[in-house]
Amino acid sequence: MRLLDRYLLSEFTKALLFSLLAFLMIFILVDVFEKLSFLIDHKVSLPLAALFYLYQVPFFTVLVTPVAMLLASMATTGAMARHNELISMKAAGLHLYRIFLPLFLLGLGVSLAALAVGEALIPHTNRLKGELERRRIRQEPRVDRDVRLNFLYDGALGRQYYIKRLDAARGVMDSVSLLQLDPGHNIVLRIDARQGLWSQGRWVLSGVIRRSFGPDGSEQADSLATLVLEGCPETPGDFVERVLLPDEMGFFDLRRYIDRIRRSGGDVRRPVVELYLKLAFPFANLIILLFGLPIMANARRSGASLTFAVSMLICFAFWGILQTGRALGHDGSISPIAAAWLPNLVFGLAGAYLLHRAPK
Repeated sequence: MRLLDRYLLSEFTKALLFSLLAFLMIFILVDVFEKLSFLIDHKVSLPLAALFYLYQVPFFTVLVTPVAMLLASMATTGAMARHNELISMKAAGLHLYRIFLPLFLLGLGVSLAALAVGEALIPHTNRLKGELERRRIRQEPRVDRDVRLNFLYDGALGRQYYIKRLDAARGVMDSVSLLQLDPGHNIVLRIDARQGLWSQGRWVLSGVIRRSFGPDGSEQADSLATLVLEGCPETPGDFVERVLLPDEMGFFDLRRYIDRIRRSGGDVRRPVVELYLKLAFPFANLIILLFGLPIMANARRSGASLTFAVSMLICFAFWGILQTGRALGHDGSISPIAAAWLPNLVFGLAGAYLLHRAPK
């Protein structure tokens, strides 16, 4: 690595860390003031409130990193332009692309790190935060998760379960209806049972009426004293497990959840948009860097206040496009992948144009 590369990375990293810490503190303070009445009403102690926000630090950090990247890129290039450092580098024979190369590589590294944190850490801390809020702040009564009444469960292999009562501890379910769907979401099999018993790693149904439906609408029914559900992956614990929110799941967990909903014929537009956002948003760090670096490359009189104001304006525009794309994806106006990648596409093309037009 050249001395110049180390200098650029050092200046950019200092600006990035300062911006990241400042925006993280601002974000937390705004959230504290927003939830202040909630915290006071529930008489939350200071240590408990601190733990509540400590769990949210990874999520908030990933959320504000693109803003910090933009401000750091504009501050670094603006300072170098004011001090004629960029002109000196170009006079020494360096192309603008080569000058910015280490920063682009750093942006790619930050994007990959944000992707890894979003997959490995944030779902876990979000679950801890949710459990803390429900149990220790709101003090909601702990529901007996071993027993569920009158519920629908979307299972694997295109199966839907309607269960009147489930006792997971005993492995017993009463009044069970099972629907088997084909890829076109048509019912091909219905099984009604008086009771189901979890025995030796499989469900054994008793008092069974089984109906099979042909593609021509024909029906064949038979009664069975017992029936073993072969190839059924659902255990008693699966039926009582709490359904996680999208921000409490990693990419692969959310994809499995979407596959299960899709097989049961449910609407998956909203979770699919959130799935693609888990990939698209981390790479906003690289895209926003590509957009921000050339803006101040020729600035001569850009002070800190102007740099901050322009950065905030750009970030509001980026966030507005992100939320617009998300809303359009949720209601099906555009495809989920387009909804998630729309801001990256818009700012990526604009950044490539600005970089191309910048004096080399």
